[in-house]
Amino acid sequence: MNTSLSALQYVKAALRASRRGAGAEAIEFYSKAVMIEPGCAAAWYNRGREQHALGRFQEAAADYSRCLALESSADAYYNRGLALRHLSDFKSALEDYERAIALDARHARAWNNRGNALYLLGDFMAAIDSYSACLVIDSAYAPAWYNRGCAHDELGHYGRALEDYTRSIEIEKRPEFYYNRALAFRKLNEHASAIADFSAAIALKPGYAEAYNNRANAYADLRQSSRALQDYREALLIDPGYADALYNRGLEHCAVCDFERAVEDFTLAVHHNPADAGALGARASACYRLGRIREAFDDCSHALELAPDAAPLYLDRARMFAEEDRLDEAIDDYTRSLGLEPGNAQGWNDRGAAYAALGDYNRAICDFNRALDIDPENADASGNRTAALERRRQHFSTREKACSSRGCGR
Repeated sequence: MNTSLSALQYVKAALRASRRGAGAEAIEFYSKAVMIEPGCAAAWYNRGREQHALGRFQEAAADYSRCLALESSADAYYNRGLALRHLSDFKSALEDYERAIALDARHARAWNNRGNALYLLGDFMAAIDSYSACLVIDSAYAPAWYNRGCAHDELGHYGRALEDYTRSIEIEKRPEFYYNRALAFRKLNEHASAIADFSAAIALKPGYAEAYNNRANAYADLRQSSRALQDYREALLIDPGYADALYNRGLEHCAVCDFERAVEDFTLAVHHNPADAGALGARASACYRLGRIREAFDDCSHALELAPDAAPLYLDRARMFAEEDRLDEAIDDYTRSLGLEPGNAQGWNDRGAAYAALGDYNRAICDFNRALDIDPENADASGNRTAALERRRQHFSTREKACSSRGCGR
């Protein structure tokens, strides 16, 4: 009896320490309690919660397992699922959420986190069903509306995503709710609404670098370059190593023909993320504009080593080859690009122009026709085809005259 009483005293001391926010002290008291009374499921469970709060997820999962070995509990399965999720063991987390639901079908948080596990496993439709089940139980739970919006977003259901993000915001105003609704607005080309939501996110979280970066992207979509550049600057003041913001600011410097600053930004982006093929390719284009031809080709080739299936990079290098009158090399790169993206009408047009420059009008006309099959309104391809047909006619007319003057014939 005295032993049990002593274990209980340690548990009470642990609870008092927990209320004071002294998690490490609480863990010590729970540890003493389970040494005295190993069959105390509540002590194992509560020690698991304290471990979890301190970010000790492996230890937390082990404590919840000791609790579950003593008694089956929906909350213990649920909390072990949370710890396993933090350990990136999404499949085991899903299994624990389902065990929690089997014990308590109205465990709204278990349904929500089951949805999160399915989302992280890439099963977005099943995740939506799980979030919906949570909302049937607790329609005022804002994170479930938000999470369901994210799953709709992944499936390209942007209208439904907007509805769910809006419901989450009506219940609780969190910066990430506004941020994700802004991203959905931008995908729907509703740039003014996107800017308003990014601004709301920043108001709630002034150091939100991602919101500044994406508000800048929305301003760039509207061709408001000065505002875009100001927001990229703000993002980079918060996080100087933010590679995406450096890359995006570089693109905006290109848009206003400030290629020197663009190269500086792309160089910093590559410094922070050396495997960023996009930044290397963009720096190649900016270098080319500055007449730094060797650097441009080196960057483009390096980018293609990192991303050998990146059709736009082949297209960019092909255009550089074409401008340098290295037409055979240009055609090789156009061909590689079109093999990866056969629906690129401009690529067919550009390869056709290279063939035409070599005097191969038959192949040029075939390429212009392919471009027009994909995009009948492509004015470049239409004009180039007309010119190529005329040059071919002139070419054959000249040959016929030459042959006639020599007395050629059957």
